[in-house]
Amino acid sequence: MSIYTGNNGRIYIARSTASSIFGTRTLNILSGVSVLKGQILTLFTVDGDGKGAQMRAGSNVSPTASSRAVEFTVVAGGFNYEATDLVYLATFFRGTWVRITSNFSVGTVQTRGVDSEIEIIQEQYRIAKIRNWTFNSTSEVVETTALGDTVKSYSPSITTGDGSATLMFYEDNSNSGPVDRQKDIYELVDILFPRSTPPRVILNLAVAGDVNNINNQNFLRANFLFNAYITSASVAVSYGEVVTVDTSFTVDGPLLDVPFKPGTVRL
Repeated sequence: MSIYTGNNGRIYIARSTASSIFGTRTLNILSGVSVLKGQILTLFTVDGDGKGAQMRAGSNVSPTASSRAVEFTVVAGGFNYEATDLVYLATFFRGTWVRITSNFSVGTVQTRGVDSEIEIIQEQYRIAKIRNWTFNSTSEVVETTALGDTVKSYSPSITTGDGSATLMFYEDNSNSGPVDRQKDIYELVDILFPRSTPPRVILNLAVAGDVNNINNQNFLRANFLFNAYITSASVAVSYGEVVTVDTSFTVDGPLLDVPFKPGTVRL
């Protein structure tokens, strides 16, 4: 028999980052400009919302070279890209940005985030710890009683979820995240007090942080994992004490099962 006790040390909040570019791409260098093998170039968006991507040049091209095709490899996938986005590569040289390629379409993108389990397995987007939390789930029912029935009958309808959590401001100094990752504190502020559309987050609420070992594979027990939106936030600050934020959230979609998959030992 297992008796669960609160294990708040295993609770965290993570942001889902989606639609990054990946792989390699062969592009033509503009006439009169050059690139060096291994040079890191920045992707600028002409049409779209993508940002943060960088690519590495695979060969040298001089300003006068006749062959100007270079294979570029993505070293930072960025986020918010769509396949139809128009972008170009540029480099910062002598105090100004120099365009290296003409506009080209991003093409195929990949979704990073809970769809690929990257937050849970690699901890790349953890941005806050949670001290305590509550989670509520409500299922609506629709009456299906027919004419002539002697008792009422119902069918399940929409399930909704909401709750509250107290977050702790802290700075994760680990270097486990991608190269384009911001510091935790700035990401947390942007989520709690957004300047535009509130970003969706991923909440992992742990009941017990211990691990079951089944066939030499580790499984976390008794966790709730779901997408959500932070709907309210209130910061409490006292001299010499940990800064905390009381938040309310609304669940977006169904519960996810990522914490129960192999390899997810540490949150």
